[in-house]
Amino acid sequence: MDRKSIAQEYYTLTVDENGNMPSMHKEESYAGLVAAGFMDFLVNNVITADKNKISVIKENPGELAHLALLYAYLNEKPRSIDKLMSDYYTGSRIKQLTAQIGESLKEEGKAAKGTGGLFGPKTTYIPEKNYKDELIGMIKSAITTGGEITSHDIALIYILKETKNLNQYFSKHESSELKAKLKELKNNPQNKQLADMINYVSDTITVIMACVLLYSM
Repeated sequence: MDRKSIAQEYYTLTVDENGNMPSMHKEESYAGLVAAGFMDFLVNNVITADKNKISVIKENPGELAHLALLYAYLNEKPRSIDKLMSDYYTGSRIKQLTAQIGESLKEEGKAAKGTGGLFGPKTTYIPEKNYKDELIGMIKSAITTGGEITSHDIALIYILKETKNLNQYFSKHESSELKAKLKELKNNPQNKQLADMINYVSDTITVIMACVLLYSM
């Protein structure tokens, strides 16, 4: 399967059949899109980061061109995760980020352009169903059959989980297998690098979700 970026795959698995973020947890879902772009840069060694400082260390690769505006924002000067979420989650930039990701999927034949909106027409991007099904099937396979699970998948799974967008794809039994798989990876000394990524993603998403709660008040 031709894998896409974490942000593209997160968008694909999060929006509904009309290309809209889920209404019951829209705020978390949009925040997750920012987190997914952040993790794309981190996994691809475009940035280094801790809670108080995000620094760009190399050029934005072509496969992440749909994150150009996010890259330009981070490249202006070092930012904190709190500042990133404040500027993106509560500002107009989130609409631009969503549109760029949706348009990139359309250009690659993975989504179709649609219209929607309660307060006037807006452009949406509807993921192609076969692509969406194939993507979740690949993630499930890595978890339930003992297949390879990468830092890319770890980041995607954690962001989907923490934004309440994962359970719709997993049965109760599969959710238990996922929990056991992640615990096994964290506790296996041979998987130290991946375990470190799990812990980092988990801690980062915790910070991001705390920002969501703060800015929603």
